[in-house]
Amino acid sequence: MSRKSGIGHEASLKRKAEEKLESYRKKIHMRNQAEEKAAEQFRMRLKNKQDEMKLEGDLRRSQRACQQLDAQKNIQVPREAWYWLRLEEETEEDEEEKEQDEDEYKSEDLSVLEKLQILTSYLREEHLYCIWCGTAYEDKEDLSSNCPGPTSADHD
Repeated sequence: MSRKSGIGHEASLKRKAEEKLESYRKKIHMRNQAEEKAAEQFRMRLKNKQDEMKLEGDLRRSQRACQQLDAQKNIQVPREAWYWLRLEEETEEDEEEKEQDEDEYKSEDLSVLEKLQILTSYLREEHLYCIWCGTAYEDKEDLSSNCPGPTSADHD
């Protein structure tokens, strides 16, 4: 058995070893980047989920406030079915009637954010109420001068 040896052969082995090492470093770098990207996507999904849950909570608070404020004005039926929280004990017939009544805004066509914007606008216009301030104002001027704005972000 003859073994190749010599200056040229050693240089070739050294080059191959360096190429393997460089290839390994690239793989590690790519894997680290992929892991960072996955972690960032996870953080974004988590933040989106938290934002969504906050919006849903704000919508429920708005619906509860709307129901109470409407009741104080002797309003027996909400302007839109989804303006009030749904009672769990409603019968299927009530549900069908409500679905037929929802003509101006089909509640399924609206996102939670859109519903929240529409409902907070209604609360501000009809009841001079801001859910984030938790205050019913005297008049439109009182509302506009003392409430920072119509969104949650305005109150941060």
